[in-house]
Amino acid sequence: MPRTARVAREAVETGLVTSATVLDGGSTDETAAIAREAGVDVLHVPSLMPHLGEVLGKGDSLFRGVHSVDADWYVFLDADIGNVAVSHVAALVEPIAGAEASGTVFVKGGFVRVDEHGNPRPVPAGRVGEQTARPLLAQVSADLSALSQPLSGQVAVRADVARGLSFVTGYGVEIAMLIDIWRSHGMAAIVESDMGEVQNRSKPDDAL
Repeated sequence: MPRTARVAREAVETGLVTSATVLDGGSTDETAAIAREAGVDVLHVPSLMPHLGEVLGKGDSLFRGVHSVDADWYVFLDADIGNVAVSHVAALVEPIAGAEASGTVFVKGGFVRVDEHGNPRPVPAGRVGEQTARPLLAQVSADLSALSQPLSGQVAVRADVARGLSFVTGYGVEIAMLIDIWRSHGMAAIVESDMGEVQNRSKPDDAL
């Protein structure tokens, strides 16, 4: 988290984004304090739209976030990327510059998954991505199934589009967001941007 917070602050300072916010779903560690110390805004998700009741995972957190933060575009970056860098943010932001002319409303981060030593992981899109998400997407659209990281949580989405989504609760949010935007705007409105190498944790099979 300290590295992610520093990158978020640097993205603001360099003008890549206008503001950075950590959505704290109720962490019991020092997440909020670390983010604030780095100069990043923190929103305590359970306090957002409290009439909705208990926060139901990642999708619910994103839903409350987009309805609580005013912006033209939202750039989402997972907090557990081990090698997170400003270049990762830039890869998601750069396609936005020409979005109005191109009709782009959604940027999906593509990347090479590496371990803590920088070695590519043997399953390019992860076990769930390759064994579940890609075959599922193939039943919907060959273009969607061809995305390098179909379950990537690193995305940028135009604000009006984000606010119109019915966010799936929990961790189904990534694939649901992708399919819903494809259905409403078509593949031409979706861009995959190369983020380079991304280091993320590998979980044992029984934790998937």
